[in-house]
Amino acid sequence: MKQDPMQTILNHPLAVDQACLWFLGQAGFIIRGGRTSVVIDPYLSDSVGKTAPAFSRAKPVPLDPSTMKVDVFIITHDHLDHLDPETIKAYPHAATTQFIAPRLACRHLRELGLPPQNIHRVDSGESLELADVRITGVYAVPTEPGAIDTTGYLLQFANGRSVYHSSDTAYSDLLLAAAPHAEVLLTVINGNWGNLTPQQAVTLAQHVRPRAAIPMHYDVMALNSQNPQTFAYFAHEAMPDLDVPILPYLKPFCWSAE
Repeated sequence: MKQDPMQTILNHPLAVDQACLWFLGQAGFIIRGGRTSVVIDPYLSDSVGKTAPAFSRAKPVPLDPSTMKVDVFIITHDHLDHLDPETIKAYPHAATTQFIAPRLACRHLRELGLPPQNIHRVDSGESLELADVRITGVYAVPTEPGAIDTTGYLLQFANGRSVYHSSDTAYSDLLLAAAPHAEVLLTVINGNWGNLTPQQAVTLAQHVRPRAAIPMHYDVMALNSQNPQTFAYFAHEAMPDLDVPILPYLKPFCWSAE
């Protein structure tokens, strides 16, 4: 019998100094390090397409949200493809999962009926430690007034592995100045509606100085798409030693101490 994808993720063996992540499409990732599993911005429905058919899913949902199980659930801002009510309502482990979000997104999570004691506000410049991961809000440039609290997040696991998720963000000098160092950068590249273009995402990578830069937010909606090979081309021109994996859904990307 074929194993459920979530169980495959949870059963994937990790070395003591290792972390792994799995791409869920759009800006969604599941990340494991040490004893902790984290999901960021899972968009596992067609909520956007139901309200704006031009933005319907171009690819199937890779993971049934009713099978998902994580310790920490992070939302970067209140857009339907990041804070997705359908995904959250189908998620069965809200009572035992800790939710992280910036201030306005936290309000929406409470309105969706999540346990208030499990919702933690982490804005840009703030940090919270849960289990063996430290989560720090990182400055992002909002792309529209309704998500003025948009926040990127840096995850630092106790074993030394680190990941920075840019969230949706426009380009600015302050974004570059605030960018943290991380081993892995997850960066928006689609270049539409204010988001970073592939070339701007490369400039962000030059400030983060990661070992690997993984493009995101280019694949689920045809009208909001970008060719990730464009990002890979410019990234390799600027940083020849940078690893730029273009991830299939649910394929593990793992890294260890250098």
